[in-house]
Amino acid sequence: MADRADDRHDVWLDGAHAGTLHRARGGDVTFAYAASYQALRAAPSLSVSMPRHVTEHAPEVTMPWIDNLLPDNDAVRARWAAQFDERRPTAFNLLRHMGADCAGAVQVVPAGEQPQDGAGSTPLAEAEIAAHLRELRADDSSWAFEQHGGRFSLGGQQGKFALARGADGSWHQPTGRGASTHIFKIGVDGVAHSAAAELVTMRAARALGLSVASVESAWFEDQAAVVVERFDRLAADGSRARRLHQEDMCQALGLWRSAKYESDGGPGVRDVAQLVARAVDRRDLARSRDDLARAVVLNWVAAGTDAHAKNLALLHVGARTVLAPLYDLVSASLLWPADEVRYKARLAMKLGGEYRLRALGARHLERAAADLGVDAVWLADVAVSYATAWPDTVRDAAAGEHDLLPGDVAGQFVDRAAARGADVVRALRVRAGGGEASARPGGATWVPAHERAGRSVVGHWRTHPGR
Repeated sequence: MADRADDRHDVWLDGAHAGTLHRARGGDVTFAYAASYQALRAAPSLSVSMPRHVTEHAPEVTMPWIDNLLPDNDAVRARWAAQFDERRPTAFNLLRHMGADCAGAVQVVPAGEQPQDGAGSTPLAEAEIAAHLRELRADDSSWAFEQHGGRFSLGGQQGKFALARGADGSWHQPTGRGASTHIFKIGVDGVAHSAAAELVTMRAARALGLSVASVESAWFEDQAAVVVERFDRLAADGSRARRLHQEDMCQALGLWRSAKYESDGGPGVRDVAQLVARAVDRRDLARSRDDLARAVVLNWVAAGTDAHAKNLALLHVGARTVLAPLYDLVSASLLWPADEVRYKARLAMKLGGEYRLRALGARHLERAAADLGVDAVWLADVAVSYATAWPDTVRDAAAGEHDLLPGDVAGQFVDRAAARGADVVRALRVRAGGGEASARPGGATWVPAHERAGRSVVGHWRTHPGR
């Protein structure tokens, strides 16, 4: 299908017509809200970067926003363009075909159509899911169940696909009307056990008290998958799942996907924290700010080297905005040898002005606290708590996953987590009174857990007399 000089797509948000995308003759795409949507009292904006009280939005924000609805993987985009006979794999062209089930509550359809006009979903047998997992492992650009007319679009780089789970546990391929509820992942191509590392990292993070999307492993014949429950779906008993609107930080800041890493000109910790302070509802701001700070610390402790701006999101529920649960967490400390993590790993966002894990210490954490707008003493407490608990939470998260994670690999995960946790505690230590303790802002020092007179003493902060 040849590109048209002038074209329109309708954008629907949670079942309401939000507005229209318009592509001009030169290829620029703009967005205009529908007056009926602007009149709604408690509806979210399409994006923080495109507030609904402003009717028309220019290409500078519209085009990056819709581009971020699609996979980062250019091979997937090229495959879709070829499948639908599109001359160019632009976001506008591809969303015409694959926009019926995007991230959040967004549905993009050709102008004049309603997303519920299409068929709802196709039941899938275990053998069909297994066959598609094999196909995806052979070619990680094969995201969609093309033979069933799958119509979903997700961001990200690694191979994945989205399905809906019925109340009876059966799996279905949504084709437009119904919303997908779960995302299937097989890991990063060429990185052994990366899917298992994501499963373990997500579970460990949840055990540490962070808000994290639910995750499980599943087998279909001889094929394993990590299955993530979508936090942007609200399942009602016996009825179709409702879409909840969300957007990643690149979308909220009006940035292209190429700027997802800070080193490529993307946002840093301070930028994200300022966005949260500006966008989140006042009633939820303290919690969202603390959740962001915990996520930043976790990515340091776990060596989350791919924790870029597209792996953080805002969740819009009506007119209320909060920081979304965490997703796509993968600890490099589980996959890489300890020395490689220690001396070569770099964070996706600077912590207190530093990328390199080997260079990070207490002073960087204190600077990060200022960037995040949180108390430095509290953030140091979080860091020590996470670092000391990391090996045990990894061990518990890996337990019971013997089919996905062989015993020797699970043991390696735990050993590497222990080495990483020790590195973080060591990075926080300073010499104090001839011994080693962790520097706490405000003049206290961290005393690690130890034995005294045959009794166990838990780790604790010690305040120096006279302070």
